Amino acid sequence: MKLEQLKNKKIAILWYWREGKSTLNFLLKLWLQTWNITILDKSKVDINNIKSISWDNYLDWLDKYDLIFKSPWISPYNLKELQKVKEKLISQAEILADNFEWKIIWITWTKGKSTTSTLTYLALKELWYKVKLVWNIWNPVFDEIDLLSNEKYDFIIYELSSFMLEWLDLKIYIWLLNNIYDCHLDWHEGRKNYQNAKFNIFNNAKYKLIWSELKSIIKNKDDKIFFGLTWKYYYKNKAFYISDKLVLEDKNIALFWEHNKKNISWVLGILDIINPDFDINKFKKVLKDFSWLEHRQENIWVYKWITFINDSIASTPESAIAAIKTFQNKIWTIFIWNEDSWFDLEELKNTIKRYNIKNIVLFPVTWEKLFWDFSKDMSFDKKYKYLEDEFETNLYKTKSMEKAVKFAYNNTDIWEFVVLSTWAPSFNAKWVWVMPWKSYIEKGNLFKKYVEKYWK
Repeated sequence: MKLEQLKNKKIAILWYWREGKSTLNFLLKLWLQTWNITILDKSKVDINNIKSISWDNYLDWLDKYDLIFKSPWISPYNLKELQKVKEKLISQAEILADNFEWKIIWITWTKGKSTTSTLTYLALKELWYKVKLVWNIWNPVFDEIDLLSNEKYDFIIYELSSFMLEWLDLKIYIWLLNNIYDCHLDWHEGRKNYQNAKFNIFNNAKYKLIWSELKSIIKNKDDKIFFGLTWKYYYKNKAFYISDKLVLEDKNIALFWEHNKKNISWVLGILDIINPDFDINKFKKVLKDFSWLEHRQENIWVYKWITFINDSIASTPESAIAAIKTFQNKIWTIFIWNEDSWFDLEELKNTIKRYNIKNIVLFPVTWEKLFWDFSKDMSFDKKYKYLEDEFETNLYKTKSMEKAVKFAYNNTDIWEFVVLSTWAPSFNAKWVWVMPWKSYIEKGNLFKKYVEKYWK
């Protein structure tokens, strides 16, 4: 929808959180008349000259508006009332796509989006393009890009959560999908809807980059689809290839681990599409300096001869499995917790056993999913010996990050690793009254805070 079309509409902003506040500021700058804007929220909102409805039945008013700006946090499956007004729902991502005349690179998959988005941004910037990186759902795009001043970029790299893609139908430049793991299944009401959200904008993308193992679920194939890791863009024998041509050797690259080599291959694919003659030496310069992002297998430091790894953004069992495979038998202690997102945890448990992890810190409500028969009778903040066949470990059930870190210091051998990789999302926590954090950022920062405190 074009910006001028918004001015004649009666608009509701559903939930006045970070994106809702951003949307209101944008609409007011657009000189939309205030009496055409209403805020619908379960909590009372008091803003001068802005109408708000916060009664228990605020969702009963949805059919009275022409357009409804929906925050990505809101599930149309959990709020069934949204199903009836599907055609009225609109988002900041949709407004950006319809009003930004330059090229947008949409990066969406389950795990690895942030690293690949950042690498793409740094590579294009090094190649002298004017480029903007927009992060996921934490940074509303209206706060990042000034559409009203006709801000210009050669490219926008937009990292998208599945929350932002539900029911979205856009025309875009490059669409990139690396993997799909079970994630946010409670928000999407199952794997099928989650998968469909990732593919919603597939058909309208000019170029599609997709992991080869996902090609079986593509219905409409065309010559603009590039399957990575099998024949077009791939990594093997410590080298990177484009159509079987060696373009980059795995030397002087700060990013470790196999999954990051896959991410680098995708960036090569994007650069190749934009300009097949791009200067590979510019990309080498980026790879030499870029190591990791905060909260993503982040090496905090070595304290008291113990290495602490912060992987608090891990939000699927596959993420935690990847972290375990990355550090392997160096992991002495792992912190894990669970929000019930319908995950199958059998492979995670088998991986923990396979790598013989000596200590497992169980935050709510992990013990119910992994060790229920044993852990249901465990007391909090007390170490227990757990035996299962030939697997032996210590379990420590706690609600306190501080006590968890103290336990790790006291029970981890020198030169070994302590890893926070919690295999489930934090921002939907139903137990905020139990846990001292509401997001992976708060969780990771608490971990680092107490690691540094007990080092001193």
